[in-house]
Parts: sequence; structure tokens; C-alpha cells
Amino acid sequence: MAHLNFKVTRWEKLHIPDEMVNDVIEKLKSSDVDEVYELMELSGIYHETTTPDEAAEEPMLIEENENCSTQELYNSEGNIIYKNGIADDE
Repeated sequence: MAHLNFKVTRWEKLHIPDEMVNDVIEKLKSSDVDEVYELMELSGIYHETTTPDEAAEEPMLIEENENCSTQELYNSEGNIIYKNGIADDE
């Protein structure tokens, strides 16, 4: 069976206790934190996984992805048969 991948950008929300806000700001300023989970690990903050807010998701443009594909269609053998940009490995 073939499958189609869509790359999206999405805002993630992490609820931070008021008493930890200054610590989190310092970690953001002093670290290369790229993902909410890295911040959680650095700060010791944990939360339950929730369903992402679909309204906060939007399709990623190939220009935002360094002209790499944001849509890739694979055949049942796992080979790309359509892409809307250059492949990540090109």
C-alpha cells in the first residue's frame, strides 16, 4: 500500500508553573532548545501528552524547508514516486 507524508509546522504548548518561569527563560536564553521535550528535560517539567490543537498546525512550505520536499508519496516498496521539492538526501 502506498502512503503520502505531509510536513507541517505546529505550535506546541507547555504549561509552566509561575514559580519556574524565570528558570525557563534562562534556559531558553542559554541553551539551543529546539523542542518542547528538550526544555522539559532541562527544567524537569513534565506534562501529559495531549492531542495537538489542529488549528495550530499549518502546512510547511518548501521554502521554509530549504527547498526540501514537504510532500512525498511512497509506493508500497517504500520508494518515493512523487515529491514537491528536492529530497532531504539530495
